[in-house]
Amino acid sequence: MSNDAFADVAKMKKIKEDVKKHEGQLVEMTLEHGRKREKNKIGRLVEVYQSLFIVEYTDNEGDPINEHTYVESYTYSDILTEKTLIHYLD
Repeated sequence: MSNDAFADVAKMKKIKEDVKKHEGQLVEMTLEHGRKREKNKIGRLVEVYQSLFIVEYTDNEGDPINEHTYVESYTYSDILTEKTLIHYLD
């Protein structure tokens, strides 16, 4: 293994530890949509697994009656490659 590979393994381990520490907390996810377009979403980090983690979002636009909740999963490599950025809010 090259030094870069060892560095990536160490970074991946740190990302997993950071995500695990914030389980149950609010996070802001910044998702790349190609060609300099980004989408920011705020949700709750609900579950953390060995190879991925799950964020729950509530889409209500200020209307509690029509509120709907959905989940999205992300891999740690999304964070490592900076396709997705995670910002801890709590």
